[in-house]
Amino acid sequence: MPYDSDIIVIGCGNILFKDDGFGPILINLLQKYFNDKNDYYDPAVTSYVEEEFDGDVLNIIKGKFNGLTLPDGVQFIDGGTAAPMNFFPLYNEYDWKKLIVIDVVESNAEPGTVGVFDPNAMQVGKYDNPHGMTVEEPLQKIAEKCEVVIVGCKPECIPTPDVEVGLSESVEKAIPEAIDIILNEIGVK
Repeated sequence: MPYDSDIIVIGCGNILFKDDGFGPILINLLQKYFNDKNDYYDPAVTSYVEEEFDGDVLNIIKGKFNGLTLPDGVQFIDGGTAAPMNFFPLYNEYDWKKLIVIDVVESNAEPGTVGVFDPNAMQVGKYDNPHGMTVEEPLQKIAEKCEVVIVGCKPECIPTPDVEVGLSESVEKAIPEAIDIILNEIGVK
């Protein structure tokens, strides 16, 4: 079955809207640098990172994967902007042990601040989601069945409806920290 993994890591967002690409870019990096043969990663996304990111940040990212092997039972998914509608309802069909959601999160923090959020601590109707869809209720429902962790980053710029590709400097610099958190959550660090 396509989503029958113990740990599902899903990136939410759209790379066409600057920092909203945080989740999809992270998923593509995890797939590439883990040499994930179980799923497809977008070479255009990883080429963007390798050509446009600050060289020091890129070297830090690459170094995070030295000596690591992707554990069995972990699956990375680029969920796009419709993950709450298209993917989250699948929790009823599978026996996931953990769902890790990577997304931008509006908060009072400085842009580029990365944090781990508990879906049960999110007030229903209070979460400011740049995708315009509610996510707290479906994630709280999923958390009744499996562990749910949200790895979020405060965006600096989401220019919708204007299209602008490329992360802001503050969010780009947050990628290595987010990778550390995710590697810890999937149990390889």
